[in-house]
Amino acid sequence: MPPRSEDCLYLNVYSPTQGKATGLMPVMVWIHGGAYIIGSGSQYDATSLATKGVVMVTINYRLDLFGFFSTEDNTMPGNYGMLDQIAALKWVKDNIASFGGDPNQVTIFGESAGSGSVSLLTLSPLAKGLFHRAIMESGVSLSPWAFQFPSNRVTARMTARLISVAAECDDLENSTSLLSCLQQVDAEMLLNVSIAVTNAVDSSIIMTPRVETTFGFLPESPVTLLSRGKINHIDTLRGFNSDELGGKIPAFIQNPHKPITMELAKQVMALQLKQFTNLHLQEVLKLMQATFITDTLNSDLLRREALDAANSFSFVAPTLIELNDVVRTAPEKRHYMYEFNHRPSFSKAPQWMSALHGQELFFVFDVQSKEWTDSGFGPPDATDILVSQQIMELWTNFAKTGNPTSTVPKGGVIWNQYSPGTPYYLRINSTSESKLWSNPLDVDFYQKLLEKMTGSKMPVSPIIG
Repeated sequence: MPPRSEDCLYLNVYSPTQGKATGLMPVMVWIHGGAYIIGSGSQYDATSLATKGVVMVTINYRLDLFGFFSTEDNTMPGNYGMLDQIAALKWVKDNIASFGGDPNQVTIFGESAGSGSVSLLTLSPLAKGLFHRAIMESGVSLSPWAFQFPSNRVTARMTARLISVAAECDDLENSTSLLSCLQQVDAEMLLNVSIAVTNAVDSSIIMTPRVETTFGFLPESPVTLLSRGKINHIDTLRGFNSDELGGKIPAFIQNPHKPITMELAKQVMALQLKQFTNLHLQEVLKLMQATFITDTLNSDLLRREALDAANSFSFVAPTLIELNDVVRTAPEKRHYMYEFNHRPSFSKAPQWMSALHGQELFFVFDVQSKEWTDSGFGPPDATDILVSQQIMELWTNFAKTGNPTSTVPKGGVIWNQYSPGTPYYLRINSTSESKLWSNPLDVDFYQKLLEKMTGSKMPVSPIIG
């Protein structure tokens, strides 16, 4: 088990200048993922990115109940982990010039829950002016796991009550008294109780950011903020991997050659729907099936479509819908979308799968980095190295200029800006391609679902493919 500590609010700065630069350099601030419950900034060696002419910062924030416990009132509103991210960004604004970084040219980027965090920061009034560009790798505020949706069967308050009772703090009707009691409980014990409760309720991610006006980090739901255009106007770049959930589906990993039946396909899709009540889950499952499953008798196709449905629900569709709203609200800024499609040479996934959740991280943080190869990921082959060099260049170009292909290599491809009318995206592989997104099913399906998850009618965000 990795080390755990309450004393966690540190950040790491990687500067290629040692204070000798003639001009200040663009800054990139990394927000790690880990389902809002695990991870740290120190897991990521940003040395290679810093050699590309940017000052790199990796941050920590409070996790699990220390970051997100909430009684849904003013005493314990939640979002403490998000306030830590704001505090880190304020520190960067005030201090990064001492490390050769330009406080007026800050790009935040993150993956999974870190990407959800980045997306939420682009909506938060508390983050206004603290950064100028944002990169989101596999996750946005509208992702079903990114914040507390009103329709979730386990609410923040329910979770708080379950943890409190297990920690022998039972004044559940008085939040002030409850807080005092919880503050006396050993931190390690409290964390173990939280982990046990999370496992017991079996409802996917339950420690998440939430709508609250006490701190005002997220004063209204992301759906409302996006539809009303109440967002921070910045350049954005966002995307997902081709087979995000491929590595998280036991049926596909443990028995890669077993034929897939419709029953098994339903189980695969239902794995992502644990946050719903059973009645709601069956309704969503029917919608998924009607949208994505075209042939129940072709096992290979059924397997592909079941995975596509799960990926769309968690990553693809929320990204598209959010991006359409962002482009509509901030058309004066640049917006880009990608699909990371490179299967690492060292992948252990079944051959029919491409890039899994988190696998772009090897390439963003240099696939030749010792931290990866020492952990058994690699050694990379020549194609891996090529893809890694390409993505590091794209990401740092975006941080420097707002245009990821500001320096196009010979034979390289221009990454066109995204708009709902011309939904360009870059499919990143050894030979990257500029393409037009041509599957409106993703948006239609998730638009209907968002209405159920939020209990409100959604404005339509068309894609013309």
